[in-house]
Amino acid sequence: MQVGLYPNLLAVDVRLTVTGGSLPSARRHLNRVERALRHHLGEAIYGQDDQTLEDVIGKTLTRNRLTLAVAESCTGGLVSDHLTDVPGSSRYLIMSVVAYHNRVKQELLGVPEATLKRYGAVSAQVASAMARGVRRCAGSDLGLAITGIAGPGGGTPRKPVGLVYMAVSDRRGTVVKRYQFHGDRLAIKSQAAQLALDLLRRHAANT
Repeated sequence: MQVGLYPNLLAVDVRLTVTGGSLPSARRHLNRVERALRHHLGEAIYGQDDQTLEDVIGKTLTRNRLTLAVAESCTGGLVSDHLTDVPGSSRYLIMSVVAYHNRVKQELLGVPEATLKRYGAVSAQVASAMARGVRRCAGSDLGLAITGIAGPGGGTPRKPVGLVYMAVSDRRGTVVKRYQFHGDRLAIKSQAAQLALDLLRRHAANT
């Protein structure tokens, strides 16, 4: 049995190869190792063969009969771009908005002006309000939001370039995550979009 690890962006492809012996024996060996990996890695495994993260999200949302709305700031629509790479994504993706300006966050998503002034656009409080607001605006089951500083400017010692908050909201409440990414503007946007999709995947699987 050979185990190959192939890192790419924020994921790792794991390839299992069995050589020698009969086909039934090789399959049994392969299945044992796969079960052991799934046991140890749990939810960190999102798919197999050629499945992409957005493929898995689409199937999960469809299976659980969930609809989604997305509000993006620093990623500029990259999360929604990935989601719409899947044919038939209109079955579950109801709405997507790039709420880059604070006025849009307030007027369209209902983020309170007081929250923006007190905590700033890049904050857990604003990410949470954006997720709730886009879900309410679209009438969807889930709301996903992301806000951050992609750089190269705009950072401060308290809020450096690469700081990103993302949130997912449903009728039970809202979960917010904080990340600090590194790299140039494109790298930060790509990493943030990937982690936002993974947050959505894990949340949808347990909804």
